[in-house]
Amino acid sequence: MFVFSDVHIGSPSSRLQELRSCLKRLSPDEVVIAGDLFDDQHRKVSRDEAVRLIKKAMEILQIQPQRLYIAFSSSSHDPQLPGPLTERINGTEVVAYNGEILIDGALKAVATHGDRLIRSGVVAYLVDLARRGQIGRWLRRRLALGDDVWLIYGHSHVPHVDVALKILNPGPWKIYGVRRIRGNVYSLPSAEPLC
Repeated sequence: MFVFSDVHIGSPSSRLQELRSCLKRLSPDEVVIAGDLFDDQHRKVSRDEAVRLIKKAMEILQIQPQRLYIAFSSSSHDPQLPGPLTERINGTEVVAYNGEILIDGALKAVATHGDRLIRSGVVAYLVDLARRGQIGRWLRRRLALGDDVWLIYGHSHVPHVDVALKILNPGPWKIYGVRRIRGNVYSLPSAEPLC
């Protein structure tokens, strides 16, 4: 399972080419995106429009995994779905939602953007910058996750890996302003950075 977040497709500050190069080398079968896939699509969309946007994102990222999980932001940037979406798009099984997504396979995980806990990206950034992974620890408690479940989140744009607590924030692919930290694509369960 390969994990990344905060791509911000549509932003001139997004490092799309770097991400595409990485994903092309990896050729992933299972992908988790922890929100802010888009930069400028925060609006209510129909199911058909959501499918069209996801298909377009897959084309832009040049990926066609067997399974794709997208935990869309609920507060900004991403489209607001009418509800949970499970759809086959160009042969890829897609699960998308503006909230938490349970991944219950060989690896157990919950993917979320993290913005239901702290809506403001600036505040989330400052919290996680002051104490790396703090939002992840709060989310684990709030969601009452078992010790065998990984928590995957984004939002703060501050990468963090804690293998013992099973917390992963892959960080952003959008670099701007004072937020100069670039994220990565990670493999789970090893939590190994790949790019």
